[in-house]
Amino acid sequence: MNPRHLVCCFPLLVFALLPGCRNGADPYAARTKAGDRMPAISVEGTSGTFSLATETGKVVVVNFWATWCGPCQIEMPELEKQVWQKYKSSPDFAFIAIAREQDKETVLAFQRTHPSFTFPLAWDPKREVYALFAEGGIPRTYVIDRHGIIVHQSLGYEPNAVGEVDRAIQKALAQK
Repeated sequence: MNPRHLVCCFPLLVFALLPGCRNGADPYAARTKAGDRMPAISVEGTSGTFSLATETGKVVVVNFWATWCGPCQIEMPELEKQVWQKYKSSPDFAFIAIAREQDKETVLAFQRTHPSFTFPLAWDPKREVYALFAEGGIPRTYVIDRHGIIVHQSLGYEPNAVGEVDRAIQKALAQK
């Protein structure tokens, strides 16, 4: 290859990669970790206002997803079956699935076309709630204990991911 081509192409390559670099920060890095207090969140959703403050004393699952997210679409039936159906009748349990960058109309349309998902859905069209947790990357799931502490968090979907969420819920429910 001609060295002059490298000199011409290198600045273009650097310019193309800069938006993803952001000073070397990982856009998928979590802003929280297990052991941290869960940030105070409040969102509007299909069951009215969901506020973590009103769920004190309960084990809570918070899931971030989007209608266009392939891994989310794989995870959601598993959350319905392995988590929501198992724990929804417990007075010590709460669940909310928050659609990142999606408005009320989009979430309600999704709910109409996916009636098998019966857990509460919420919307976060401006990423105001999601921004407390990360810059990018979904699905993202959190299990919060009765004292408001994150006991499990995950990014992405893997076949055993929902089983790990279930085990974290069981462990948190067993503690008073």
